[in-house]
Amino acid sequence: MSHMVFSHIVQKRFSQAKEDVATDALVYILRSSASACNGMMKLLRGIIPELPELRFETQQTEGSIRPDMWGFADARPCVYVENKFWAGLTDNQPVSYLRQLAAYPHQTALLVIAPAAREQALWRELNHRLEADCISASLRTAGSAVPCSVDTQLGPVLALTSWASVLSVLEHECSDDASARGNLVQLRVLCEAADADAFAPISRAEVSDQRTPAFVLQLSTIVQSAVDLAITEKVLHVGGLRPQASWERIGRYVRVSGESSRGAGAWFGIHFALWKAHGTTPLWLIFDDGDFGRGQEVRQLIEPWAMQNGILIATSGRGVAIAMEIPEGEEKDGVNRSLVNDFKAVAAVLEALPQQPANTSSLEDSAETSI
Repeated sequence: MSHMVFSHIVQKRFSQAKEDVATDALVYILRSSASACNGMMKLLRGIIPELPELRFETQQTEGSIRPDMWGFADARPCVYVENKFWAGLTDNQPVSYLRQLAAYPHQTALLVIAPAAREQALWRELNHRLEADCISASLRTAGSAVPCSVDTQLGPVLALTSWASVLSVLEHECSDDASARGNLVQLRVLCEAADADAFAPISRAEVSDQRTPAFVLQLSTIVQSAVDLAITEKVLHVGGLRPQASWERIGRYVRVSGESSRGAGAWFGIHFALWKAHGTTPLWLIFDDGDFGRGQEVRQLIEPWAMQNGILIATSGRGVAIAMEIPEGEEKDGVNRSLVNDFKAVAAVLEALPQQPANTSSLEDSAETSI
């Protein structure tokens, strides 16, 4: 009887991060099953059709970079694979990886694998980092297994897919390989566990890290000061409305409107659940459904605007949540100005809302208003 994948992996790296364990598990499966390796090659050839057969290694180091997986043709690196669950990108990702791949004389690719729920936010962040380094990229035709990919100015392809897509491809290819199917089931369970909201043991380092409360307090200051500036510039109004906090969010109710009395009521602040789910920003502007938030009406106007401007929106109950991104590297005044400009842009869109009867605009009768 062959050893199952986790008897191999747990002995080697039991105490390491889930990303590392998943990487070791994936490489073990690719090495131990020709069918699984064929499936991985089919997926990768959807990115680079002329790829030769590859062998896969874990966490080799090249200069200052250490991709999770390497795909080698003989001694030639052809593909880097970076496996993510919920950890953020490092300073080297993706630009330093792409620059290293560009040094090779043949066609190369960087493939990022992440949870399906994180694909949109992570793809936005990867592209933002290309733009920050003035690296142009052209969109490629999306594939079923690899929905996001670009040809970069540097030469290598940057691509993103999900764990679910990778595992589905491998499972399909391993239909006649019972051992590989069993190992893939275990890897899928690991991926699902990484996505679950199970309680994670808390370390002493996490408890004593004062940067966490300092950052949350800084975010709270941003919420307050951005709202104050927006009130001064008459884009937000808070008359009769109060701050509001719950287990998953800290912020306040506001009314968003521009020159006219048209507009809608919203909640603005730090939303931990949306922050965790999407990763783009801790700050969200949420229009709930009902007379105050007018979520369904707002959604009809906001969705096309958001798509046109590359703004992330999410569903919040029957309402809509707009990601309010914090500009990187800005001082407090710059952050406040950026957020107020975003409020103004939203308010301009909401000018198309029909005017409400006066007796439907009070939050106090329709929403929770106490801290």
